[in-house]
Amino acid sequence: MLLQGNLKEFSLPNIFQLVKMSAKSGALTIRRGEDWGKIFFRNGLINYAYSAPQLLPLGERLVKSGSISARQLKEALAEQKKAGEGARIGTILLQSGDIDRGTLEQAVREQIQDSAFNFFSWSDGDFEFSADEHVTDEDILVEMTVETVIMEGCRRIDEWELIFEHLGSLERVPHLAYSERVEERGEITLTAQEWRVLVHIDGRADINTILRDCGLDRFHGAKVIYSLYSGGLITVTEAAIEGIGSGLSVAVRGPIDIYNEVFLNTLTDANLVKQLRVEMIDDKEVEIPVLAGQVQSMNGNGNGNGKGDGNGNGVEGQGEDVLVFTVAASSPEQAWRHFARESSAWVLLANANDRDSLRATKADLEFVRGLGDVPFVVATYTSMADDELSAKQVARALGVDAEVPVLACQLRDRESVVGVLKAVLELIVR
Repeated sequence: MLLQGNLKEFSLPNIFQLVKMSAKSGALTIRRGEDWGKIFFRNGLINYAYSAPQLLPLGERLVKSGSISARQLKEALAEQKKAGEGARIGTILLQSGDIDRGTLEQAVREQIQDSAFNFFSWSDGDFEFSADEHVTDEDILVEMTVETVIMEGCRRIDEWELIFEHLGSLERVPHLAYSERVEERGEITLTAQEWRVLVHIDGRADINTILRDCGLDRFHGAKVIYSLYSGGLITVTEAAIEGIGSGLSVAVRGPIDIYNEVFLNTLTDANLVKQLRVEMIDDKEVEIPVLAGQVQSMNGNGNGNGKGDGNGNGVEGQGEDVLVFTVAASSPEQAWRHFARESSAWVLLANANDRDSLRATKADLEFVRGLGDVPFVVATYTSMADDELSAKQVARALGVDAEVPVLACQLRDRESVVGVLKAVLELIVR
Protein backbone atom coordinates (compact mmCIF):
# COMPACT_ATOMS: atom_id res chain seq x y z
CA MET A 1 0.00 0.00 0.00
CA LEU A 2 1.62 3.28 -1.11
CA LEU A 3 0.28 6.21 0.88
CA GLN A 4 2.16 9.49 1.09
CA GLY A 5 1.50 13.18 0.72
CA ASN A 6 0.99 16.36 2.70
CA LEU A 7 -1.54 17.15 5.44
CA LYS A 8 -2.62 20.23 3.48
CA GLU A 9 -4.20 17.90 0.95
CA PHE A 10 -5.26 14.94 3.07
CA SER A 11 -6.30 15.28 6.72
CA LEU A 12 -5.08 12.91 9.40
CA PRO A 13 -8.57 11.52 10.23
CA ASN A 14 -9.03 10.65 6.55
CA ILE A 15 -5.68 8.86 6.52
CA PHE A 16 -6.69 6.92 9.64
CA GLN A 17 -9.96 5.87 8.04
CA LEU A 18 -8.20 4.70 4.88
CA VAL A 19 -5.78 2.52 6.85
CA LYS A 20 -8.66 1.15 8.89
CA MET A 21 -10.81 0.27 5.88
CA SER A 22 -7.92 -1.55 4.24
CA ALA A 23 -7.12 -3.32 7.54
CA LYS A 24 -3.43 -2.64 6.99
CA SER A 25 -0.52 -3.11 9.38
CA GLY A 26 2.47 -0.80 9.38
CA ALA A 27 3.66 2.64 10.50
CA LEU A 28 2.42 6.08 9.53
CA THR A 29 5.31 8.55 9.75
CA ILE A 30 4.45 12.25 10.02
CA ARG A 31 7.12 14.92 9.73
CA ARG A 32 7.19 18.73 9.97
CA GLY A 33 10.64 20.25 10.05
CA GLU A 34 12.53 18.73 12.97
CA ASP A 35 9.33 17.45 14.61
CA TRP A 36 8.13 14.01 13.64
CA GLY A 37 6.43 10.92 14.96
CA LYS A 38 4.96 7.55 14.14
CA ILE A 39 1.58 5.91 14.59
CA PHE A 40 1.61 2.11 14.33
CA PHE A 41 -1.29 0.04 13.04
CA ARG A 42 -2.07 -3.66 13.24
CA ASN A 43 -4.91 -4.91 11.05
CA GLY A 44 -6.36 -1.40 10.90
CA LEU A 45 -6.20 -0.83 14.66
CA ILE A 46 -3.83 1.65 16.32
CA ASN A 47 -1.49 -0.12 18.73
CA TYR A 48 1.27 2.40 19.44
CA ALA A 49 2.35 6.00 18.80
CA TYR A 50 5.08 8.42 19.75
CA SER A 51 6.33 11.85 18.77
CA ALA A 52 9.79 13.38 18.72
CA PRO A 53 10.62 15.37 20.67
CA GLN A 54 8.64 13.28 23.12
CA LEU A 55 5.77 15.27 24.64
CA LEU A 56 5.82 13.34 27.92
CA PRO A 57 8.05 10.27 28.40
CA LEU A 58 6.30 7.20 29.80
CA GLY A 59 8.10 7.33 33.16
CA GLU A 60 7.23 11.00 33.73
CA ARG A 61 3.64 10.27 32.71
CA LEU A 62 3.39 7.61 35.40
CA VAL A 63 4.83 10.00 38.01
CA LYS A 64 2.44 12.80 37.05
CA SER A 65 -0.55 10.47 37.28
CA GLY A 66 0.53 9.39 40.78
CA SER A 67 1.06 5.78 39.68
CA ILE A 68 4.67 5.78 40.85
CA SER A 69 6.86 8.12 42.90
CA ALA A 70 9.78 10.14 41.64
CA ARG A 71 12.04 7.86 43.69
CA GLN A 72 10.64 4.74 42.02
CA LEU A 73 11.23 6.28 38.59
CA LYS A 74 14.80 7.20 39.53
CA GLU A 75 15.47 3.61 40.63
CA ALA A 76 13.90 2.21 37.45
CA LEU A 77 15.98 4.53 35.25
CA ALA A 78 19.13 3.38 37.05
CA GLU A 79 18.14 -0.24 36.45
CA GLN A 80 17.41 0.55 32.79
CA LYS A 81 20.87 2.07 32.37
CA LYS A 82 22.44 -0.96 34.05
CA ALA A 83 20.51 -3.40 31.83
CA GLY A 84 21.73 -1.70 28.68
CA GLU A 85 20.19 -1.01 25.28
CA GLY A 86 16.74 -2.45 24.70
CA ALA A 87 15.62 -2.34 28.34
CA ARG A 88 12.21 -0.74 28.63
CA ILE A 89 11.18 1.41 31.58
CA GLY A 90 7.64 0.03 31.67
CA THR A 91 8.83 -3.57 31.74
CA ILE A 92 11.24 -2.78 34.58
CA LEU A 93 8.43 -1.19 36.61
CA LEU A 94 6.21 -4.21 35.94
CA GLN A 95 8.89 -6.67 37.03
CA SER A 96 9.59 -4.71 40.20
CA GLY A 97 5.90 -4.68 41.08
CA ASP A 98 5.74 -0.87 41.15
CA ILE A 99 2.85 -0.90 38.65
CA ASP A 100 0.43 -3.46 37.27
CA ARG A 101 -0.35 -4.24 33.65
CA GLY A 102 -3.58 -2.22 33.65
CA THR A 103 -1.77 0.93 34.81
CA LEU A 104 0.86 0.52 32.09
CA GLU A 105 -1.80 -0.05 29.42
CA GLN A 106 -3.61 3.13 30.46
CA ALA A 107 -0.39 5.14 30.28
CA VAL A 108 0.33 3.80 26.77
CA ARG A 109 -3.23 4.66 25.66
CA GLU A 110 -2.78 8.22 26.93
CA GLN A 111 0.54 8.45 25.11
CA ILE A 112 -1.16 7.39 21.87
CA GLN A 113 -3.96 9.92 22.37
CA ASP A 114 -1.53 12.75 23.20
CA SER A 115 0.63 12.02 20.16
CA ALA A 116 -2.36 11.77 17.84
CA PHE A 117 -3.84 15.01 19.19
CA ASN A 118 -0.51 16.75 18.67
CA PHE A 119 -0.55 15.65 15.03
CA PHE A 120 -4.21 16.67 14.64
CA SER A 121 -3.16 20.27 15.31
CA TRP A 122 -0.77 20.26 12.35
CA SER A 123 -2.13 22.00 9.27
CA ASP A 124 0.99 21.13 7.30
CA GLY A 125 3.44 18.23 7.27
CA ASP A 126 4.50 15.28 5.16
CA PHE A 127 3.22 11.78 5.81
CA GLU A 128 4.11 8.32 4.55
CA PHE A 129 2.70 4.89 5.40
CA SER A 130 5.06 1.92 5.37
CA ALA A 131 3.66 -1.61 5.59
CA ASP A 132 7.12 -2.98 6.34
CA GLU A 133 7.55 -1.25 9.70
CA HIS A 134 6.24 -2.68 12.96
CA VAL A 135 6.72 -2.19 16.70
CA THR A 136 9.12 -4.79 18.06
CA ASP A 137 10.55 -3.56 21.36
CA GLU A 138 7.93 -1.57 23.24
CA ASP A 139 6.81 -2.28 26.81
CA ILE A 140 3.28 -3.12 25.89
CA LEU A 141 0.99 -2.84 22.90
CA VAL A 142 -2.68 -1.96 23.06
CA GLU A 143 -5.39 -1.89 20.43
CA MET A 144 -7.41 1.26 19.89
CA THR A 145 -9.95 1.80 17.16
CA VAL A 146 -9.47 4.65 14.73
CA GLU A 147 -12.85 6.04 15.76
CA THR A 148 -11.81 6.16 19.43
CA VAL A 149 -8.67 8.15 18.69
CA ILE A 150 -10.48 10.51 16.30
CA MET A 151 -13.31 11.09 18.79
CA GLU A 152 -10.78 11.82 21.55
CA GLY A 153 -9.04 14.31 19.28
CA CYS A 154 -12.32 16.05 18.48
CA ARG A 155 -13.27 16.11 22.17
CA ARG A 156 -9.99 17.76 23.05
CA ILE A 157 -10.47 20.36 20.32
CA ASP A 158 -13.90 21.16 21.77
CA GLU A 159 -12.45 21.41 25.27
CA TRP A 160 -9.67 23.71 24.06
CA GLU A 161 -12.29 26.00 22.51
CA LEU A 162 -14.20 26.07 25.82
CA ILE A 163 -11.03 26.78 27.80
CA PHE A 164 -10.00 29.67 25.56
CA GLU A 165 -13.55 31.02 25.48
CA HIS A 166 -13.46 31.52 29.26
CA LEU A 167 -9.78 32.02 30.05
CA GLY A 168 -9.08 34.01 26.90
CA SER A 169 -5.39 33.12 26.68
CA LEU A 170 -2.79 31.01 28.45
CA GLU A 171 -0.78 34.22 28.79
CA ARG A 172 -3.29 35.60 31.27
CA VAL A 173 -2.36 35.72 34.94
CA PRO A 174 -4.43 33.74 37.49
CA HIS A 175 -5.10 35.04 41.01
CA LEU A 176 -6.53 33.24 44.02
CA ALA A 177 -10.13 34.28 44.70
CA TYR A 178 -12.97 33.71 47.10
CA SER A 179 -16.40 33.62 45.52
CA GLU A 180 -19.96 32.96 46.64
CA ARG A 181 -19.75 29.53 45.03
CA VAL A 182 -16.95 28.63 47.43
CA GLU A 183 -18.97 29.79 50.43
CA GLU A 184 -22.04 27.87 49.26
CA ARG A 185 -20.07 24.62 49.19
CA GLY A 186 -18.79 25.15 52.73
CA GLU A 187 -15.58 23.21 52.14
CA ILE A 188 -13.15 22.70 49.30
CA THR A 189 -11.79 19.38 48.12
CA LEU A 190 -8.89 19.56 45.69
CA THR A 191 -7.53 16.83 43.47
CA ALA A 192 -3.80 16.15 43.49
CA GLN A 193 -3.46 17.89 40.12
CA GLU A 194 -5.45 20.94 41.28
CA TRP A 195 -3.23 21.29 44.33
CA ARG A 196 -0.17 20.84 42.12
CA VAL A 197 -1.28 23.83 40.06
CA LEU A 198 -2.64 25.93 42.92
CA VAL A 199 0.67 26.15 44.79
CA HIS A 200 2.22 27.92 41.78
CA ILE A 201 -0.44 30.65 41.55
CA ASP A 202 1.10 33.82 42.99
CA GLY A 203 -0.63 36.55 40.96
CA ARG A 204 2.51 37.15 38.88
CA ALA A 205 3.11 34.02 36.80
CA ASP A 206 0.93 33.52 33.75
CA ILE A 207 -0.85 30.24 32.96
CA ASN A 208 1.84 29.06 30.55
CA THR A 209 4.54 29.60 33.19
CA ILE A 210 2.50 27.79 35.85
CA LEU A 211 1.93 24.82 33.54
CA ARG A 212 5.65 24.62 32.84
CA ASP A 213 6.60 24.85 36.52
CA CYS A 214 4.01 22.38 37.80
CA GLY A 215 5.04 19.80 35.19
CA LEU A 216 1.66 19.17 33.53
CA ASP A 217 1.32 19.18 29.76
CA ARG A 218 -0.50 22.19 28.33
CA PHE A 219 -3.80 20.45 27.58
CA HIS A 220 -4.35 18.65 30.88
CA GLY A 221 -2.86 21.53 32.83
CA ALA A 222 -5.17 24.03 31.13
CA LYS A 223 -8.12 21.78 32.03
CA VAL A 224 -7.09 21.98 35.69
CA ILE A 225 -6.80 25.78 35.50
CA TYR A 226 -10.25 25.95 33.92
CA SER A 227 -11.65 23.68 36.66
CA LEU A 228 -10.28 26.03 39.34
CA TYR A 229 -11.63 29.03 37.43
CA SER A 230 -15.12 27.59 36.92
CA GLY A 231 -15.16 26.55 40.59
CA GLY A 232 -14.63 30.15 41.68
CA LEU A 233 -11.21 29.52 43.22
CA ILE A 234 -9.28 31.76 40.84
CA THR A 235 -9.78 34.74 38.57
CA VAL A 236 -7.62 35.76 35.61
CA THR A 237 -6.34 39.15 34.49
CA GLU A 238 -5.07 40.35 31.14
CA ALA A 239 -1.56 39.41 30.11
CA ALA A 240 0.90 42.26 30.67
CA ILE A 241 2.58 41.67 27.32
CA GLU A 242 -0.71 42.27 25.55
CA GLY A 243 -0.01 45.93 26.29
CA ILE A 244 3.13 45.94 24.14
CA GLY A 245 2.37 48.19 21.20
CA SER A 246 -0.82 49.65 22.64
CA GLY A 247 1.05 52.39 24.52
CA LEU A 248 4.57 53.28 25.59
CA SER A 249 6.63 50.09 25.84
CA VAL A 250 10.36 49.86 26.47
CA ALA A 251 12.34 46.70 25.79
CA VAL A 252 15.33 45.95 28.00
CA ARG A 253 18.01 43.81 26.40
CA GLY A 254 21.24 42.62 27.96
CA PRO A 255 23.47 39.54 27.71
CA ILE A 256 22.73 38.16 31.20
CA ASP A 257 19.15 37.44 32.29
CA ILE A 258 19.72 37.94 36.01
CA TYR A 259 20.97 41.52 35.54
CA ASN A 260 18.06 42.32 33.21
CA GLU A 261 15.69 41.03 35.89
CA VAL A 262 17.39 43.06 38.64
CA PHE A 263 17.01 46.21 36.53
CA LEU A 264 13.28 45.59 36.02
CA ASN A 265 12.72 44.58 39.64
CA THR A 266 14.27 47.82 40.85
CA LEU A 267 12.32 49.86 38.33
CA THR A 268 8.93 48.29 39.18
CA ASP A 269 9.50 47.65 42.89
CA ALA A 270 9.52 43.91 42.09
CA ASN A 271 6.03 44.14 40.64
CA LEU A 272 6.82 41.93 37.64
CA VAL A 273 4.73 39.41 35.77
CA LYS A 274 6.32 36.21 34.48
CA GLN A 275 4.97 35.38 31.06
CA LEU A 276 5.66 32.49 28.71
CA ARG A 277 4.78 33.34 25.12
CA VAL A 278 4.54 30.40 22.71
CA GLU A 279 5.78 31.45 19.26
CA MET A 280 5.78 29.50 16.01
CA ILE A 281 9.37 29.74 14.77
CA ASP A 282 10.45 27.66 11.77
CA ASP A 283 7.23 25.64 12.10
CA LYS A 284 8.03 24.78 15.72
CA GLU A 285 6.41 25.93 18.95
CA VAL A 286 9.06 27.74 21.00
CA GLU A 287 8.48 28.93 24.56
CA ILE A 288 9.74 32.49 25.08
CA PRO A 289 10.11 33.57 28.75
CA VAL A 290 9.17 37.24 29.21
CA LEU A 291 9.31 39.49 32.30
CA ALA A 292 7.06 42.55 32.18
CA GLY A 293 5.82 45.29 34.49
CA GLN A 294 4.22 48.71 34.53
CA VAL A 295 6.01 51.86 35.65
CA GLN A 296 3.38 54.31 36.82
CA SER A 297 4.02 57.75 35.44
CA MET A 298 3.54 61.20 36.97
CA ASN A 299 2.53 64.47 35.42
CA GLY A 300 4.79 67.45 34.94
CA ASN A 301 4.32 68.94 38.42
CA GLY A 302 5.38 65.73 40.12
CA ASN A 303 1.90 64.76 41.34
CA GLY A 304 0.47 61.35 40.74
CA ASN A 305 -1.71 61.01 37.66
CA GLY A 306 -4.36 59.03 39.47
CA LYS A 307 -2.76 55.68 38.75
CA GLY A 308 0.26 55.92 41.01
CA ASP A 309 0.68 54.20 44.35
CA GLY A 310 1.68 57.34 46.26
CA ASN A 311 5.16 56.02 46.98
CA GLY A 312 6.98 57.92 44.28
CA ASN A 313 6.97 54.96 41.90
CA GLY A 314 6.62 57.11 38.82
CA VAL A 315 8.56 58.72 36.05
CA GLU A 316 8.11 62.44 36.39
CA GLY A 317 7.29 64.37 33.25
CA GLN A 318 5.58 61.58 31.30
CA GLY A 319 1.86 61.55 30.59
CA GLU A 320 1.13 57.83 30.51
CA ASP A 321 2.20 54.60 32.15
CA VAL A 322 5.09 52.71 30.60
CA LEU A 323 5.30 48.97 30.05
CA VAL A 324 8.85 47.71 30.50
CA PHE A 325 9.83 44.16 29.60
CA THR A 326 12.68 41.84 28.78
CA VAL A 327 12.89 38.57 26.89
CA ALA A 328 15.21 35.71 27.85
CA ALA A 329 18.64 36.41 26.39
CA SER A 330 18.74 32.91 24.86
CA SER A 331 15.55 33.51 22.85
CA PRO A 332 15.79 33.26 19.04
CA GLU A 333 16.27 36.51 17.15
CA GLN A 334 12.90 35.91 15.44
CA ALA A 335 11.19 36.25 18.84
CA TRP A 336 13.08 39.46 19.59
CA ARG A 337 12.05 40.86 16.20
CA HIS A 338 8.41 40.12 16.94
CA PHE A 339 8.55 42.21 20.11
CA ALA A 340 10.70 44.82 18.39
CA ARG A 341 7.95 45.66 15.91
CA GLU A 342 5.77 46.91 18.77
CA SER A 343 8.36 48.46 21.11
CA SER A 344 8.65 52.23 21.51
CA ALA A 345 12.31 52.25 22.58
CA TRP A 346 15.14 50.13 23.91
CA VAL A 347 17.48 50.04 26.88
CA LEU A 348 20.70 48.11 26.21
CA LEU A 349 22.32 46.92 29.42
CA ALA A 350 26.10 46.69 29.05
CA ASN A 351 28.55 45.05 31.42
CA ALA A 352 31.30 47.69 31.66
CA ASN A 353 33.92 45.69 33.56
CA ASP A 354 36.27 45.78 30.55
CA ARG A 355 36.25 45.73 26.75
CA ASP A 356 35.84 41.95 26.62
CA SER A 357 32.62 42.29 28.66
CA LEU A 358 31.17 44.52 25.92
CA ARG A 359 31.32 41.88 23.19
CA ALA A 360 27.77 40.68 23.81
CA THR A 361 26.53 44.29 23.89
CA LYS A 362 28.03 44.86 20.44
CA ALA A 363 25.78 42.06 19.12
CA ASP A 364 22.77 43.61 20.91
CA LEU A 365 23.65 46.99 19.42
CA GLU A 366 23.85 45.51 15.93
CA PHE A 367 20.40 43.98 16.42
CA VAL A 368 18.81 47.28 17.52
CA ARG A 369 20.47 49.23 14.73
CA GLY A 370 19.06 46.70 12.30
CA LEU A 371 15.56 47.72 13.38
CA GLY A 372 15.97 51.13 11.75
CA ASP A 373 15.50 54.49 13.40
CA VAL A 374 14.68 53.20 16.89
CA PRO A 375 15.46 55.30 20.00
CA PHE A 376 17.71 53.57 22.52
CA VAL A 377 20.11 54.24 25.36
CA VAL A 378 23.04 52.25 26.70
CA ALA A 379 23.02 51.69 30.45
CA THR A 380 26.29 50.42 31.90
CA TYR A 381 26.71 48.38 35.06
CA THR A 382 29.56 46.44 36.64
CA SER A 383 29.58 42.92 38.02
CA MET A 384 33.01 43.42 39.63
CA ALA A 385 33.36 46.40 41.93
CA ASP A 386 37.02 47.15 41.24
CA ASP A 387 36.73 47.45 37.45
CA GLU A 388 34.68 49.88 35.43
CA LEU A 389 34.95 51.57 32.06
CA SER A 390 33.83 55.18 31.85
CA ALA A 391 30.85 56.20 29.71
CA LYS A 392 33.24 57.67 27.12
CA GLN A 393 35.27 54.46 26.98
CA VAL A 394 32.08 52.42 26.53
CA ALA A 395 30.80 54.73 23.79
CA ARG A 396 34.14 54.50 22.00
CA ALA A 397 34.32 50.70 22.32
CA LEU A 398 30.75 50.28 21.02
CA GLY A 399 31.13 52.87 18.28
CA VAL A 400 28.08 54.96 19.24
CA ASP A 401 27.92 58.67 18.54
CA ALA A 402 27.08 61.51 20.93
CA GLU A 403 23.36 61.31 20.16
CA VAL A 404 23.13 57.95 21.93
CA PRO A 405 23.06 58.44 25.72
CA VAL A 406 25.50 56.19 27.59
CA LEU A 407 24.58 56.23 31.28
CA ALA A 408 26.20 54.62 34.30
CA CYS A 409 23.57 52.64 36.18
CA GLN A 410 23.43 51.09 39.62
CA LEU A 411 21.03 48.21 39.03
CA ARG A 412 19.70 48.09 42.58
CA ASP A 413 19.35 51.85 42.99
CA ARG A 414 15.89 53.05 41.99
CA GLU A 415 16.93 56.63 41.25
CA SER A 416 19.59 55.31 38.90
CA VAL A 417 17.33 52.98 36.89
CA VAL A 418 14.52 55.58 36.74
CA GLY A 419 17.09 57.99 35.31
CA VAL A 420 17.79 55.51 32.52
CA LEU A 421 14.08 55.18 31.73
CA LYS A 422 13.62 58.96 31.72
CA ALA A 423 16.49 59.30 29.27
CA VAL A 424 15.03 56.83 26.79
CA LEU A 425 11.54 58.32 27.09
CA GLU A 426 12.94 61.76 26.29
CA LEU A 427 14.24 60.33 23.02
CA ILE A 428 10.75 59.15 22.09
CA VAL A 429 9.15 62.58 22.40
CA ARG A 430 11.86 64.45 20.46
